[in-house]
Amino acid sequence: MGLNILKENYPVLFEETPTDIKQAYNTPYTLSSIQLEEYSENGFIKLNKVLEGNALKFAREVIGEAVKARTEPDKRKLEEKSQFEQSFLQCGYLALDFPAVKDFVFGKRFAGIAKDLMKVNGVRLWHDQALYKEPGGRITDCHQDESYWPIDSELTTTMWMALVDVPQEKGCMRFIPGSHKWGIKEYVDIFEQPHVPESVKEENRITVPLEAGDVTFHSGLTFHEAFPNKTREMREAMTVIYFEDGATFTSEDNRSKDHKSCWGLEHGEIIDTQYTPKII
Repeated sequence: MGLNILKENYPVLFEETPTDIKQAYNTPYTLSSIQLEEYSENGFIKLNKVLEGNALKFAREVIGEAVKARTEPDKRKLEEKSQFEQSFLQCGYLALDFPAVKDFVFGKRFAGIAKDLMKVNGVRLWHDQALYKEPGGRITDCHQDESYWPIDSELTTTMWMALVDVPQEKGCMRFIPGSHKWGIKEYVDIFEQPHVPESVKEENRITVPLEAGDVTFHSGLTFHEAFPNKTREMREAMTVIYFEDGATFTSEDNRSKDHKSCWGLEHGEIIDTQYTPKII
């Protein structure tokens, strides 16, 4: 779909974000020492009302429009899709195409939380992705994010924001606490051969339902999954993935080497590309 057609059909995505909304995206969110310790110990944390009011309403609108722009041409029914596609509608790099989404993704409020949780001097964007789960959508299989990313650092984290209330029956997340301390334990091919990895079958999980505007942050090493969507409504969630400034690209294991965020890099080079700007 050409740029002019996108602007005509989805004008809000190209309009100036209101000043008060930008301010909400960039106002610091203070974490307590207890919260920092919780994340360090468990590898994930739930934070309440990170976005509220008009800012949340606006974010939901523009992200929803971006997802619509990306997915509307696909007329397949849910049962016609692959198992992976039935887990969620995955729309990545929305900030590259839509200025209104970029304002959200580049928000220093969210990046500041990531910086504090990882206890680093600066963070870069790995990428953003909306993860909508259709009514009837299947589980998102248990996995570690960092097993897919060619980042030679354990300091990565994902913000998962609920744009609507996400109880268990709509597909909320659950995590295996402390699993970030295991290192990369097991690669799970959620694309072609989704399954529950043997290494975590007997591990305890913590279910984390969210209200709209709540978030979780989880380490790229934390095993996590999501319930199926048993409701008749779309589960709407937006994620932003961060990594420590100064991390390098690795090509020495099975992690994907064709990830857009590190195109053109050689093994050992610092990840600093057009897709991975420093946010804070």
